[in-house]
Amino acid sequence: MKLLRRRRHLNRSECRAIIEAAATLASMFHLTWRVADNASGQSPAALAASLAEARREDRTFVVPEDSRCWFDLSFDIPDTGYALALILVWSVAAGRTTDGAAANGDHVSVAMWHLRHLLPRSAHRALADIEEAFARIDSSAPTDVRVG
Repeated sequence: MKLLRRRRHLNRSECRAIIEAAATLASMFHLTWRVADNASGQSPAALAASLAEARREDRTFVVPEDSRCWFDLSFDIPDTGYALALILVWSVAAGRTTDGAAANGDHVSVAMWHLRHLLPRSAHRALADIEEAFARIDSSAPTDVRVG
C-alpha cells in the first residue's frame, strides 16, 4: 500500500532563494536564458544538449514555457518552476560523461549539491521536496506532460 504524500508548497522566500540560485548558477557559467512557448515537449536530456550548444555558440538558451509544470510542487511565485527547470537541465548537462552520454540519475546529485551551496539556510527545508521532484523526472523522457 502506498500512502499519498501531500503536495509540497514553496513559500515566497523559498521561491526567491531558488530564483536567485538559478541566476547565480547562470552567472557562474556565463549562461543567458529566456522562456519561450515554442520549445515544449523536449526532454531535459535534449534540452541539456541544446544548453551546451547555446553556451558554445554564446546564444541565449530557451527554457520551454511548460517546464514550470514539470514538478509536483506548488509555488508562491509561479515562475520559480522556470528557475528549477533551468537548474534541472543544467545539472543533466553537467552530469554527462566524457563521451557525451547521460549518466542516469547523476543529474539529481549535481543539482542538489549546487542548491545546498547556493540556497540560504532558511530555504534548506525545501531541499528534500525539490530533490524528490527532480528524482521523479526521467531526464531522457519527453516532459510535455505534468509529472505526478
